Amino acid sequence: MQDLNSQQSESENEDFIKSEMSDENSNKLNESSSEEAQLQTFLKLKEHGQSSRTKALRLKENDVIVAVDGSSYHESIDKLVDLLSSGEEGDMWLLTVWRNGKFFEIFTRGPLGGIFEFTRPEESQMIMELFQKREMGQKEEYRIFEALRDVKRVVDVYDTTHTQLAVILPPVWLVQQKMWEPLLAILCVYLITFSVNIYLFILAVVLVGLYLRKGQVTLRRSYGLFQDRQVWAIVAARSDKEAQEMCRNLDEKVNFINAVVKPYKKEVPKPRKRNKSGNVLKASQQYT
Repeated sequence: MQDLNSQQSESENEDFIKSEMSDENSNKLNESSSEEAQLQTFLKLKEHGQSSRTKALRLKENDVIVAVDGSSYHESIDKLVDLLSSGEEGDMWLLTVWRNGKFFEIFTRGPLGGIFEFTRPEESQMIMELFQKREMGQKEEYRIFEALRDVKRVVDVYDTTHTQLAVILPPVWLVQQKMWEPLLAILCVYLITFSVNIYLFILAVVLVGLYLRKGQVTLRRSYGLFQDRQVWAIVAARSDKEAQEMCRNLDEKVNFINAVVKPYKKEVPKPRKRNKSGNVLKASQQYT
C-alpha cells in the first residue's frame, strides 16, 4: 500500500511539474507574440531600381512608407505591390511618406519598384508615435500638386486638377497662372483671326479650348521648364497652403511664387566691429 501511495504521489508531482512547465512555455509564447505585435516596422526605400516608379514620384533613399489611405502599413513589399495594384484601373492610393523627420503625402498606383528594407525598432516606434498625432483628412479631399524649383530655390507649386476655366476662358486662366508669354500668343491669335474672319476667330477659340481641355497641365509644366525650373516634388495636399507647407518641410529654404506661407528669410550675420588702429593699446604696452 505504501508503495502504491508513493507511486501515486510521484506521478501527481510529475503531472504538476509538467503543467507548470507548460504554463511557463505558454506564457513565454504569449509574451513573445505580444512583443512581436507591438514591434510594427515600416518599409524604407533602400535604393531605386532601374526605371522604377519611385524616381517618377521624386522619392529619395531612406524615405519610409508609413501609411496607405491614412492607415498605418506594416506588411511586406509583396503585399504592398498587390494592394497598390488592386481596385479599378483609375483608382489611386494615398501614401504617407516620412522623410528627415517630416511627413508628406503622394498619390500612386501599381508597383513602386526599387529595393525596400524594414525600419529599425526604435525608428519604427518614433515614427509611429508621431504619425498617431498627425491629422489626416479624407482621401477624397486630397489633390495632386506639382512643385518646380529653380537654382535660386524659388518654387512654383500648382494644382494639377482639371479646371473648366481653362477651357471656357483661356486668357483668364492664363492670367491667374501668371503665364504671360502664352497669354500674349493666344491674344495675338484671337486678334489676327478676328480681323480676318469671324468664323476663323470662332474656330481659333474652339481649337484653343480643346487643346487646354487635355493639355492644361502639360502647358503649365512646360511653362515652368521654360523658366528654367525642374520638377522637384509631387505631393498630395488638401489646399495650396498645405502643399506649400509640405514643400517647406522638404526644404526649409525655398520661397514660392504666389506664396500663401511666410517667406524664408536668410539670416545675415552681423558684421564684426573693427577697432581703428591706435585706439587700443597693445597688450605689451598696457602693463609697462
